[in-house]
Amino acid sequence: MERFRPEYHFSPEAYILNDPNGLVYYRGEYHLFHQYNIEEQIHWGHAVSQDLVHWVRLPNALFPDEIGQIWSGSAVADEKNHRLAAFFTYSEHGTGRQSQGLAFSYDAGRTWEKHPRNPILTHPEKPDFRDPKVFWHEQTQKWVMVLSGGTEALFYGSDDLENWSYLSSFGKGHGSHAGVWECPDLFPMETDGELCWILIISINQGSPAGGTGMQYFVGEFDGIQFRNSNPQEEVLWLDYGKDFYAGVTWNHAPRGRRLMIAWADNWQYRDFLPATPFKGQMSFVRELKLTNGNGRGTGRRLIQEPAEEIKYLRHDAARIAVSSFDQANGEKETVFLLPFTYLSQELELEFYRGGAWPGEFGLKLDYGGGQEFYVSVEPENNRCFVDRTHAGINAHKDFPGRYEGYAGCRGNCLKLRLLLDNSQTELFLNGGETVMSNLIFPEAQKVMISVYTRDGKLEQVKGNVYHLVADS
Repeated sequence: MERFRPEYHFSPEAYILNDPNGLVYYRGEYHLFHQYNIEEQIHWGHAVSQDLVHWVRLPNALFPDEIGQIWSGSAVADEKNHRLAAFFTYSEHGTGRQSQGLAFSYDAGRTWEKHPRNPILTHPEKPDFRDPKVFWHEQTQKWVMVLSGGTEALFYGSDDLENWSYLSSFGKGHGSHAGVWECPDLFPMETDGELCWILIISINQGSPAGGTGMQYFVGEFDGIQFRNSNPQEEVLWLDYGKDFYAGVTWNHAPRGRRLMIAWADNWQYRDFLPATPFKGQMSFVRELKLTNGNGRGTGRRLIQEPAEEIKYLRHDAARIAVSSFDQANGEKETVFLLPFTYLSQELELEFYRGGAWPGEFGLKLDYGGGQEFYVSVEPENNRCFVDRTHAGINAHKDFPGRYEGYAGCRGNCLKLRLLLDNSQTELFLNGGETVMSNLIFPEAQKVMISVYTRDGKLEQVKGNVYHLVADS
């Protein structure tokens, strides 16, 4: 149903979308290519934006050919030769082998010429050999490609983008191996004057919420080999919700920003979701930063927040300020309603305690007819829960659930930010140190949002609420 088409999260006009591909900033445009399944033929779809929030769909960029289907990959600006270069995985006809292809564009991504020697890179011993992420490594003055090799990441190097040599691998004994590693990304980030490298791996099962998820490693990369700086058994998850997968970052983003977008879905139930004539949507664009610990232990950690360009979507706005938020007349629970009933909103709220935290507090989204979505914080356990069990249509047995993450109730204030769309929610706690992304499919035209507390007092709740409109 078109009812479930998101207002401001990117979705295809029709057919099936999944992994973002070829994210590159070039000549004033952010390019978003993506996996596009059109009647079981896998293409690269294409959209562009100048501000990361208003997207223009363009004709499909890469098409299946005599070699195979066009799977995930990346793109870079080859400024020396005045062109874009796209790298993608072939799922080969007949052999079923996965190999890497290359194409060039001389007109800012509008048309593409595939390399005459495709596939340019194969690995006969690896049945899982896919999802090339290519970037320029400044220190060695070479191009680097990182690929998924099943249960490890494989690194290759090149001087010319066309001829590649094996460098090293990473993965054995590190992080989670509950599923196949996919869609790797590798990039540098700096904090406190120290340069670190972040290796992001999507894993097709075993995430905290179940099914597909994304883990990351913080370490060093010398242009040849990646070294993990954390204990090898430690698993760092990017998102604790159910629907954030295959995320990668833009190459050549201006101002040194590290911007990411992901497929907002889960392979457990992709084919069963109720949206039509399209299936699949993207997360909102996030900006990543690196911090020195965030309350969950020592060491470098990623934080994520919606890209600042979200301000271009804000339409109506309301200021919230409620003091001495406590039970009245001895009631166990008390609530107050937020002002808007739009299905697409942004909430920025701060919860302050007086003495001890209450036993529980959070948000209730009531869509009517018993359809409800909860964000709950339990300070004693320092946990946050997102419950979509009764939030609308549950089209698959693995869709409904209650998922948890770290709350971060360390001081007197907890910050909560919620992006709400017709069929998607993205929750950011304490400046993005915990993130939980989940689809929902409520059968409603409006939502009543309330703040509640149980078993105790909140001294104050304040913040801002915005109506988000994509064409504002």
